[in-house]
Amino acid sequence: MPDKLPMRTGAIILAGGLSTRMGRPKELLPFGDSTLLGHTIDTLRTCATPIVVVTRDAAQALPALPAGVSHTHDEPAGAGPFAGLATGLRWLHEHGGLAAADCAFATACDQPFLTAGAVRWLLDQLGGHDLVMPRVGGFLQPFCAIYRLSVGPVADRLLAAGTSTPRSLATATDARILDEPELRGFDADLRFLQNLNTPADYDRARRER
Repeated sequence: MPDKLPMRTGAIILAGGLSTRMGRPKELLPFGDSTLLGHTIDTLRTCATPIVVVTRDAAQALPALPAGVSHTHDEPAGAGPFAGLATGLRWLHEHGGLAAADCAFATACDQPFLTAGAVRWLLDQLGGHDLVMPRVGGFLQPFCAIYRLSVGPVADRLLAAGTSTPRSLATATDARILDEPELRGFDADLRFLQNLNTPADYDRARRER
C-alpha cells in the first residue's frame, strides 16, 4: 500500500473582536516593525500554510496582508468568535485545499508571545485525537488550539443548535486537553498563551518583546 500522505497544518487568525477594553482595534496596533496582526502572521508563516484571517464582516479594515495570506469574514457577519472559528475551518477545507484529517491552528491576533515552537509542540500532542486544547486555571483556551478539519461540521451543528462557545467542542469531540503541569513543562511561564486585553497589557508587551 502507498504511504499515508503527511498531515498538513493551516492556521486561522481571528481578528474580528471589538477591542472594547483596549479602546482601539487590536489588529491595527503597532508592534515592532509591523502590527499585532502582522506579527502573528509572521510567526505562523514559519509553521502553517495556508493562513486565513477571519474578520467580523467584509467592511472591517485590516493592515495589508502578505502574499499567500487570505481573508474571509464571519458567516453570518458579527456572529462572534465561535462562528469565526467555524468559518475559518470551512474556508480551509473549501478554499485552502485541506482534507478532513488535516489540521488548523486557531489563534487570535493578540497573543504576541506565541511561537512557531509552541504551535509545533501542540501539534505533537494531537496523536489520533480531533483537537488539542490547553486548560489554565480551569478554563479552556480554544484560541491557542489545534483542530482537525473534521471538527468543522461539528462546530456548524453546535452553532445551529444555539451553542455560542467554542469550548463546547472539547466535550463534543475526542479532545486532548492539556492541563497546567503539561503546559508548564513546555513553557514554565505560559508566555505563549498570554493575550492583550488592555492598554497596560499592550504597553507591557511592547517593552518585553
